[in-house]
Amino acid sequence: MQTFHIHIRGIVQGVGFRPYVCRIAEKMQLSGCVSNTSDGVHIAINADEKKAKVFYQHLIQDPPVNAIITDHSIEEIEKKKYLGFSIIHSITNTEPDLLLTPDMAICESCREEIHDPSNRRFGYAFTTCLNCGPRYSIQTILPYDRNNTTMHDLHMCEQCDAEYHDIHNRRHYSQTNSCPDCEIRMRYYEGREQEAVSREQEAVSSEQVVERACADLLNGLILAVKGVGGYLLLCDATNAETIKSLRDRKQRPAKPLALMYPSIAAIENHLNLRTIEVQALKSKAAPIVLCSIKDQVSICKDQIAPGLDKIGAMLPASPLLELIAAAVNKPLVATSANLSGSPIIYRDQDALENLFDVADRILTYDREIVAPQDDSVLQFTETGKQIILRRARGFAPNYFPNPFTDHTEYILAMGGELKSAFAIQQKHNLYISQYLGDQGSLESQDSYSRTLEHLCHMLHFEPSIIMTDKHPAYYVSVKGRKMAEEQNKELVEVQHHESHFAAVLAENELLDTDEQILGLIWDGTGYGNDGQIWGGEVFMYHNRQI
Repeated sequence: MQTFHIHIRGIVQGVGFRPYVCRIAEKMQLSGCVSNTSDGVHIAINADEKKAKVFYQHLIQDPPVNAIITDHSIEEIEKKKYLGFSIIHSITNTEPDLLLTPDMAICESCREEIHDPSNRRFGYAFTTCLNCGPRYSIQTILPYDRNNTTMHDLHMCEQCDAEYHDIHNRRHYSQTNSCPDCEIRMRYYEGREQEAVSREQEAVSSEQVVERACADLLNGLILAVKGVGGYLLLCDATNAETIKSLRDRKQRPAKPLALMYPSIAAIENHLNLRTIEVQALKSKAAPIVLCSIKDQVSICKDQIAPGLDKIGAMLPASPLLELIAAAVNKPLVATSANLSGSPIIYRDQDALENLFDVADRILTYDREIVAPQDDSVLQFTETGKQIILRRARGFAPNYFPNPFTDHTEYILAMGGELKSAFAIQQKHNLYISQYLGDQGSLESQDSYSRTLEHLCHMLHFEPSIIMTDKHPAYYVSVKGRKMAEEQNKELVEVQHHESHFAAVLAENELLDTDEQILGLIWDGTGYGNDGQIWGGEVFMYHNRQI
């Protein structure tokens, strides 16, 4: 009997790939092992060549639903006899070379469980499985294992541990597994004066927390609720007085507010939905989707989206939000919990210190967030083309497929000053950070720096080239130039409007075209190549030159 080694890269961690490999191996009566490493999934099997290839093709052609395979290989290795098939401990002695798994919205199976009175997870606000739950937002290092997440100190009860080791259970090796018997503790704060009360004294049951939160929402209060990537501000979207209070407290007089609905049917009561919009709303990213408003609606549309004919709608992305939305059974305003001009608040202590300026109540829990993210925002054109307006939870930090695979340099692109994000090119993988907001405040700059440090730490990434905008005063450009000088790295400066043109070319797979392409860029003013203010520009692209 021969021994074969299979290596698979891509989004293959946190999606149930190892349990899937175990089930296929059991079905085919193969012996061997599977493990996560920093560069993907590694599998060893005892089999003849024909059976090994059948097994290999099965894995590649029909992977788990949330997996994306970017590269794979099989080779015969030195013979080693295995007894049965097992998942072995992860190995971390290689340079990271895989895509990071984004956070995934609650799946339909978990949704059914938390609404089923006969299920032991009925009403449990942190129900997850292999197909859903937090990933990127709680991961501290690679590879993806529970001890490398912020759940490392939360131990599974006997029943959860049995599910975890049951090859036929959909929670087999589910790293975020928990239940009411080993729950993630929630806490409910009803006023600023309670900040001095110990956390243990504030602990109440999950059912009590949800009941109190829903009652307060229906009574016109504003809640700050810890979501997957940070805190959200929730209030009744049919209560004009409450919405006005939210706008006044948040100093947001006219900017539109997103709405969270309990179901697609509830959204259709107020908004016009096409099939593509329904699919996006129900996707694992669970983004905010801009949809046109119907003529007669019960929501306070003038207070929610003043002067606009569209509203951003979303479905609950987490079990906690699902329970709240279902119990309230009304559309809820759901907007990022932040202070004016600052990034989303995600640390519990920061929430308790700052959010009572906006919220009447704060609902938090003991699972920490290490990669804060706002909700992603999409819209669709009349012809059905998807436009990502804010790339964050559910989409970040991967970009696939990578249009720059012919580049082998390790590149850090610092991005722009407004609606900022940075990009990392490492080997054949491209990572684009979550939306990091405008860099005009110290808080936003701190968030940018922490996110960059976190992702570089996870990927063991050190750039050989740092790219910045040519503008001499952008915070991100100043930071990039300083990094290049201190680390003795090559610095490449790019004119802002040329970068927009290049991005459109890459998005439309035109970087390698032989044709001449005319580009008209209308993006306001920018710092020109001649040191002057540039407005709208016209560029010609040919032979990979602008």
